[in-house]
Amino acid sequence: MLNGSYASDGSYRDAAASSVLTAPAATEPAAGAPGTAKPVLPEPVAGEPVVRRAAPRIAGLATYDDETVYTQAQVLERLGLAGDEFAERIFARCGVQRRRLNLDPSFMARSLQDRTPQVERELLERAIGAVDALGVDPAQVGTVISASLYSLGVPTLAHRLIEHYEMDPTTDKYHVTGVGCASGVPLMRLAAQTLHASPAEGERRDRHTLVVAAESMSGILLAATPEDAKAKTVGSSIFGDGCAAAVLSHDARAEGPAILASQVHQVGGTLGAVQLEVDGPTSYLHLARELPEIAGAGLPGVVASFLERQGLERSQIDHWIVHPGGRRIIENVQSALGLTREQVATSWDALADHGNIGTPSILYVLRDTIERRKPAPGERGLMVTIGPGVTVALMLLGW
Repeated sequence: MLNGSYASDGSYRDAAASSVLTAPAATEPAAGAPGTAKPVLPEPVAGEPVVRRAAPRIAGLATYDDETVYTQAQVLERLGLAGDEFAERIFARCGVQRRRLNLDPSFMARSLQDRTPQVERELLERAIGAVDALGVDPAQVGTVISASLYSLGVPTLAHRLIEHYEMDPTTDKYHVTGVGCASGVPLMRLAAQTLHASPAEGERRDRHTLVVAAESMSGILLAATPEDAKAKTVGSSIFGDGCAAAVLSHDARAEGPAILASQVHQVGGTLGAVQLEVDGPTSYLHLARELPEIAGAGLPGVVASFLERQGLERSQIDHWIVHPGGRRIIENVQSALGLTREQVATSWDALADHGNIGTPSILYVLRDTIERRKPAPGERGLMVTIGPGVTVALMLLGW
C-alpha cells in the first residue's frame, strides 16, 4: 500500500476517496516475468476488431472528493449572483445540483496568481487521496503522468507525487496542462504508450504507469462584478473540484478494461470556443454558446469511422462513457449518436453530483459505469470526451 497522508496548511475540509479497481498486489509475479502471461483478448471472429498485441489495462481506478459540498443556491450566494435573473436561470437549468468548491471568502478575495500556492497544495492533497485509494506499490510505478487545466507553479504535481511516495528517482514524470475536459483519452493514450515503449537497459519490464488528473476549478472562480460577461456566469454555473487516479498495467491479474484503440480529433477553426480568459483581476473559463453544437455536428462521422477501423458498429457498444460537460453537451452527444437517456445516465448523474470537474470528469463516469453497470467479459465501452481545441477524443475499452 502507498504510505503516508498529506494535510495542507490551513486545510478547511475533510475528504473522501472511492475506488472501484485496485492495482494488483506487488507480492505476486508481475506481467512479463517468467511463467506469466500478459492479458490478451479472445481470438477475433468475423466483424470483430483485430488485436495485434497485448492491450494495456486500467488496473486501478479511484476518485477523491472534498466533503464540503455546495448546492447551486449556495454557490449563487457566495459568488454574489443571488437575485440575478440570468444567473439563476442558468444555474437552475445546467444539470448541476451540487459540487465541491473552495468558496472560502479569504480564498475568493485573492487574485488568480495569489491563489497559486494554495491551489497547488490542494491539488496535491486530492492527488494523494486518490492514489492512496488505489493500493499500488510505489516501487512498481515506472512513470507518473499528472494533469490539470492550468498550473502556474513548479515543481509539477508529478514531481511532488514522486517525492511524497519516495519513488525510484529514475521514475519518468510528465505534467500535462491546458487539455482540460478532453484530457481523459490523451492521458490514457500517453500512459499506454509508456507501457509499450521498450525499457532502457537495466530497467524493469513489469512497472505500471500512474495517471493522476486533479482539478481546482475554484482557482479561476471569482465573485460577480457589474462588468462581467455572460460567459463568466455560464462557466460559474457548472464547474467543480475533484481528482481521479488510474493505474495502467500489463499485469495478467488486472481486472479492469483493456484499452483497445483511441483517437483524438481537433475541429478546425474552433480555438476560441474554449479558452481561459485572464484580464487583470478577472479570470474565467470562456465557453462559446455554440460549443455543444460544434461538438455534436461532426461526431457521428468521427465515431463511425473510428469504430469502422476496429471492425465495429455503434450497435456493438455496450457502455457509453460520455463527458459530463454540461446539460447541452450531453444532450448534443446523445442526439448526435442516437443514444437514450438511460445509455448516458451515468454522465447525467456525474454532472448532477459533481458538476464539470474538467480534467478528471470522464474518469468519474468510467468509475460509475464499472460500479453500477458491472460490465461483463466481452462487453465494450466507448469513452467520448470534448474539450479545448475543440477536441473530440474517443477510446474503445474492452472487458
